[in-house]
Amino acid sequence: MNLPGLVLRNLIFHRKKTVTVILLCGLILLLPAASYLLVRQITILADRPLASLNTEMILQRDTGAKNAATVKTKGLVEPFNLHHFAKENTGRLLEAIKGVQHYSTALVLWQFDPQNTLTVVGLDPADPPVGLRKIESLLMRGGRFFSSSSADEVILERHFAKLIGHKPGGRFQLAGRDLAIVGLVDFTEQSNLSNAAVFLPYETALDLAGQEKEVVNQVFIALASSSDVRGVSRELARDFPDFSLISRDSLYKNLSAFNRLIYQGGHLLVLLAVPLALLLLLWVLKMHRLEFGGQIEILKILGWPRNDLRRWLALDLGYLLAGGVLISIMLSMLIYFLLLPHLRIAPLLDQGFKL
Repeated sequence: MNLPGLVLRNLIFHRKKTVTVILLCGLILLLPAASYLLVRQITILADRPLASLNTEMILQRDTGAKNAATVKTKGLVEPFNLHHFAKENTGRLLEAIKGVQHYSTALVLWQFDPQNTLTVVGLDPADPPVGLRKIESLLMRGGRFFSSSSADEVILERHFAKLIGHKPGGRFQLAGRDLAIVGLVDFTEQSNLSNAAVFLPYETALDLAGQEKEVVNQVFIALASSSDVRGVSRELARDFPDFSLISRDSLYKNLSAFNRLIYQGGHLLVLLAVPLALLLLLWVLKMHRLEFGGQIEILKILGWPRNDLRRWLALDLGYLLAGGVLISIMLSMLIYFLLLPHLRIAPLLDQGFKL
């Protein structure tokens, strides 16, 4: 007796009832799967700004209201709410912290314009490729990175260059200096790396900003392990008491209220969805067995062995569950490939640049 085939033919014969049960099983199994996919996607969106920088945290020194007499609006100036600090001393303290693997620095500057305010970033070619220093790997074909830290060279963001009409090999005027355009950087989906339109060699940026000492106003820190974030954060708070720290844990504030709730309690949502789905699944299968309970009684009257009856029940439920799993996988793939791509705009990284 071909019992698997017999059970399958019985389900097909009663397809109007069994198809409904299979669809219900698929939708119920989709509940925890969809919850996991949604939570995973929102977590990725919140983490992506720093993840795309190969960075776990950004160290900067925020400042409150400045003395009106010290505020400058001509030439290249420091953002109003960022304050510079010594590059060498900062590097020495960071190197002494266990868990810090790499770090790079940036000197963020502004140039005011009646139509637009440019954000300009000075980068040190000697720094490792983390943080904004990573733009070297995002250069468009035909471009190159700075030849030295004091070169009269500039790299432009692709959209900005296209808007103004600049191309590699051309010239760019900045703060009265004529600079060679050596490349364009294309952030594509990683456009949240920075709102900067112009990148300069570090010493060139210092010179154009009129800074006589080696100072920076942002440090991008990559850790040996992401699990070291809390420990390193405590060390940074001790060594840099008047600094602020942007970490992955703090980026959820850039999400919408719903996404923020999912980011904070999403794993709890998945944990709740699993037992709920199991209870609903058991209830649906129980209703199915009650619907077809008369068949088992008939088989008992016909003298079927108890083991064959158990196999019948197992195969019957197995076919239903297999169909439900198949439907849930198909629906999960539709969610993953058709719905989630519309959520792939990462929240902007709040680096503290405020007027």
